[in-house]
Amino acid sequence: MKKQKMTYLSSGMVGLAGLVLMGLQTNDAQAATNGTVNYADGATTVWTSPAVGQKPARYLATNQQVTIQDTKQVYGQTWYKLGNDEWVSSQFITAGDATAQPAATTTAVKNTVTANFQSGATTVWADTTAAQPTGEYLTYGTTKNVIDQKDLNGTTWYQLESKGWIPASYVVLNNPNLDGVTPITNAPAVTPVAATTTTTEVQAPTAPQATTPAPATETPAPAATTEATTPAATTSTPAATTQPAQTQTTTTQSSQQTTQAATTQQAPQTNTTTKASGNAQTVINAALSQIGTPYVWGGSTPGVGLDCSGLVQYAYAQAGVSLGRVTTAQEGAGQRVSLDNLQPGDILFWGGAGASYHDAIYIGGGQYVHAPQPGESVKTASISSYFMPSFAVRVL
Repeated sequence: MKKQKMTYLSSGMVGLAGLVLMGLQTNDAQAATNGTVNYADGATTVWTSPAVGQKPARYLATNQQVTIQDTKQVYGQTWYKLGNDEWVSSQFITAGDATAQPAATTTAVKNTVTANFQSGATTVWADTTAAQPTGEYLTYGTTKNVIDQKDLNGTTWYQLESKGWIPASYVVLNNPNLDGVTPITNAPAVTPVAATTTTTEVQAPTAPQATTPAPATETPAPAATTEATTPAATTSTPAATTQPAQTQTTTTQSSQQTTQAATTQQAPQTNTTTKASGNAQTVINAALSQIGTPYVWGGSTPGVGLDCSGLVQYAYAQAGVSLGRVTTAQEGAGQRVSLDNLQPGDILFWGGAGASYHDAIYIGGGQYVHAPQPGESVKTASISSYFMPSFAVRVL
């Protein structure tokens, strides 16, 4: 009898431990399904599907609590399922019960720069040669964190967290409110760090080859003003210019000619950069000039309020092209082109043909400019699997 009691007691303890363990596992599973929205720069879109062709279902606010029902991998990106036909990329949700800190906040960087050019948007360059824009532009008063600094040719350059570079003459260091600072209205000249000069030897009588140096001025992105400034998108070193750069030629006794481009000469300006035609570049410049304009549903007033198709209609109108007012009408404005063969000025569409719900203007380098959604403003973005266009149309 004593042995039987011990058996009952042991069984009871094991059963109790099993219940405790089961309870702990259930609590862990519950905790893992909770999440907090960490995106702080606007509303976070909930999509009907993580695949291409998805549509927005609703929007989430910063620090809003959600329940994660399932996960899915799409193109190497983790997506969280919040409900029936409701998906959000994991980069915008912090799993766990703790309230997430805004993603845009960081304590590791001590220095900041604030854009002080008031007559337009300031270009962020891929490097200090000021030859290739990254597609990122800072409107007046925009503050960014600094991760590096270089002093070259008498010019100070700051590197941003996006890895792009910006000259000190266009920004103010560690003064986010621009207190006591007079805004810049005329684009200051910047001496870029010239790319490595190459010397090419050719056998006579072959014509000398000239290397065109990078442009010698920093030029801001276009703004909706009457001031004559050269748009940033046209400052890339042209592959073929309409006028030859000045060169220095030395002839040796062996009849070999060495031609070297003078590094102090400025290349002639041209509108043939980034493969955009003159009209396409006009469209791009007009769209970029609206960076910072608030999104307004049905808006078509530049500088006041625009929606996605309103921005596209306005930009093309500046090039003399009349488009329909809504995305579905704009689908038929040109010829359908592959997403693998895009050219600057092409219109990107999201959604099925005849049922598109969003469009944007491709500006080259895998980037586009668009009016995103309520609560945000006109800005540039990169093509990604998170928000992949469905098709494109070429008008010019």
